[in-house]
Amino acid sequence: MIKTRRSGRREDFALRPAGFLPVSCPNIDELLFLPVAAGLWRQHELWDGTYTLDDLLDIAELIRVRRENDARAMDARA
Repeated sequence: MIKTRRSGRREDFALRPAGFLPVSCPNIDELLFLPVAAGLWRQHELWDGTYTLDDLLDIAELIRVRRENDARAMDARA
């Protein structure tokens, strides 16, 4: 379950069997680098003042919701 910051609602994102065990990044903060990994921000923008912590939390929520919606759309097509 993900609790959205603005609404306070909890969203149930169905857990799908992936067919594999996802790997995590033990040496970096995955939340911090999420917009960089998604190609939306550049690495130096994480600490040069371009974005705030609130911006980071907003873009992380957007990325996660977009990924979930894409997965649901693929499931609906299958």
